[in-house]
Amino acid sequence: MKKLITLLAVAFAANLSIGQTVFESDLSSWAAGDPTDFFGSRTSLSSSNCTEVTTGAMYGTSFANLVNSTSSHKRLTTQPIAVMSDSTYIIKMYITGTAGDIRVSHYDITGSSYGPYTSYQSISGTSQMIITDTVIASTGCASLEYIISFRNTSALGIALDSVAILGAIAPPPPPPVYLNKTINDIQFTTDPSGDSPYKDSLVRTTGIVTGTGTSGYFIQDGGSSWSGVYVYDNVNTPNRGDEITVTGKVIEYFDLTEITNIDSVITVSTGNSLPTPVAVTSSSINDESYEGVLVKVSAVMCVDSNAGFGEWDVANTGLDTLAVDDLLFAYVPVQYQGYDVTGLVQYSFGEFKLEPRDSMDIVQNITVSLNELSSELNLSVFPNPVSSFFTIEGVNLGTAEIMNAEGKIIRSISLNYINMIDVSDLTNGVYIIKVISENKVGFTRFVKQ
Repeated sequence: MKKLITLLAVAFAANLSIGQTVFESDLSSWAAGDPTDFFGSRTSLSSSNCTEVTTGAMYGTSFANLVNSTSSHKRLTTQPIAVMSDSTYIIKMYITGTAGDIRVSHYDITGSSYGPYTSYQSISGTSQMIITDTVIASTGCASLEYIISFRNTSALGIALDSVAILGAIAPPPPPPVYLNKTINDIQFTTDPSGDSPYKDSLVRTTGIVTGTGTSGYFIQDGGSSWSGVYVYDNVNTPNRGDEITVTGKVIEYFDLTEITNIDSVITVSTGNSLPTPVAVTSSSINDESYEGVLVKVSAVMCVDSNAGFGEWDVANTGLDTLAVDDLLFAYVPVQYQGYDVTGLVQYSFGEFKLEPRDSMDIVQNITVSLNELSSELNLSVFPNPVSSFFTIEGVNLGTAEIMNAEGKIIRSISLNYINMIDVSDLTNGVYIIKVISENKVGFTRFVKQ
């Protein structure tokens, strides 16, 4: 068989790589009038139509002469063969005959079922032909019989001289194709869901690194909305200011558009200036267009210094609060302190969040800060939030001033023993009340709704 295997290897080098040799027979071994390698349980060809010929064989000492002059096919099957690691098999037969049609298939012993037959190939002429075909084993098949099916032979039959079956190793898949897209292409959408139009697509995009964390980084290619995106990448560590080209897959991670499954990161240049932060408010930041963008909120007050999970809440005038998160940098704020906060917009757990990158991104804003004044009185208001009236608790006589979130005094009040204050005419929002009583000062906040 050495010659046969060599011929097979040469013939398939340009298409499929050859794996294991699963079966080979030169039909030189016979017992009780049948070739010992064949006549498996699914053979329908009678022994009288399969005869051994001991002269003229090119391979070994014998070949099988097969006769089936009818138009109905007959099966000649191998003995049971265990399925190897390959699932695709190449069958090659060396045949001589003046007429006939031949095809192949398999019988799945494990599943007790026949696989599909290939198309018939015609046999003609007296020169030896090499018939090649492919069989794909059924899923879950552990043992099978290979089938040679033939019909319409001449009365003299066809000569089956040698058979080889080899596992076929498919060529490697072509490299993935990445779409060249800007960050705006990836992020911009009119879909109410906010999903990227390139969701689940492979993309290549370029941007400047605006912030980095332990599991990824933000890149941006402009200075406005729709120009930033988060890259989930715990392998590569670019620096802030690097211009990089990223190839990866766009996904929606719990409604956050991000690039993941990173294939490559190429540094184009370093030390680039970062985009100017986009000015937003605690209300306007809640928009898909700012996802991944470097922004800045100014003159906000910390209305909750411990909102849980490392977050703290800030607000401009009004009831809309913004969560400042610790994805890139953890900070402990002061309650009712005023701040200007720069950071990157992230979306998680159903809300947009601001992610400062370091201490330089958090600056005290004195115009909205009351923290520099000592609070000597232990004050509280009830109810809070309030719609019309509230009572100041913890003080009797004195004076009070109501200030808006920017620290502007909008009302002065004289206190008596009841201290019931009407705020029904105030617009909804966050307010600070300052109380002076017995030469002591106190501050607290209330929410008008």
